[in-house]
Amino acid sequence: MLVDEVIALYAREKAPFLADPGSARARLTAVLDWWSGKTLGDIKRSTCEAYVVHRTTQPVKTYKDPAKARKVSPSGARRELEDLSAATTYWDGEHRLTRKPVFTYPAPAVGPRDALSRQQVAAILRAARGWRLKAGRWQATVTSTRSNRAHLVRFVLLGVYSGTRPGVLPKLRWKPSDDCAWVDLDKGWIFRRGRREADKPTKRRPMCRIPKRLLRHMVRWRRQDNALNVERAKAGLPPIETVLHHGGRAIRGRIRKGYRGIIVDAGLSPDITPHWHRHTAATWLMEADVPLRRAAQYLGMTPRTLEKVYGHHRPDYQSDVSDAFDRRTSRHAG
Repeated sequence: MLVDEVIALYAREKAPFLADPGSARARLTAVLDWWSGKTLGDIKRSTCEAYVVHRTTQPVKTYKDPAKARKVSPSGARRELEDLSAATTYWDGEHRLTRKPVFTYPAPAVGPRDALSRQQVAAILRAARGWRLKAGRWQATVTSTRSNRAHLVRFVLLGVYSGTRPGVLPKLRWKPSDDCAWVDLDKGWIFRRGRREADKPTKRRPMCRIPKRLLRHMVRWRRQDNALNVERAKAGLPPIETVLHHGGRAIRGRIRKGYRGIIVDAGLSPDITPHWHRHTAATWLMEADVPLRRAAQYLGMTPRTLEKVYGHHRPDYQSDVSDAFDRRTSRHAG
């Protein structure tokens, strides 16, 4: 069975309904560039390893200048192999295979679980508002830069205060939606999935209450967008429907390039990515000693994951152990 046919079925029937269809299409294209013409029987340890070697010599295609582009990471190649595995499983559900291929993956990368400090968040927001830290001093950028980054202020505040995954936020709508995340400012809720969207066993998207500080920002943004929609109606333009937009246009795909720009202008490490917002929200909730189950519900994590990854940020973390040693020392001193 040709890999081409397996990918074609998955791309046609399954990929359009994934969380990020655009990214899925790009990964499947990369898979076919190397695996096209091969069969499922060709999938084995040596070919999987050869694919990873090949991909890690290729530039990331999202860069406009291939000469300046970074190379595909082993994690990126691993994700593409996982898509091929998912496509194979999907094919097997329709056309039973006599033998399913065994995939070999590179070791998963251990991503940083660092949280942003409040000072770092303030610096990122300042850069998003059109400032650049240079030689230790903040300098204003040109007007076009400030206008081009207006949506990033909303992106950062929503990410840090709601802990919502960065892939969901560009789809967030002002009004109820059947197939996209949306907000209800009157009742103070963010619905991370559409009314007819089923939740997923992993990367759950439960509704969450909007914190008061974020709610004040969102009410102001909604008022701004309403005023802008009046002007757009006069010009015969369609209304703004998404919370995040660039010059009135909905954002397609993920927010990456603009975010890298504000991180650089804020003078922070290039390792910081939008997913750090979620780490930050989880860490701040633990530091505030929010009950574990409530914090997990808010973030869309299991209590076990939250405890395992972020539990050490709780004020009472291992305090009973410390107290036990103190009590023992006191008894011997007496």
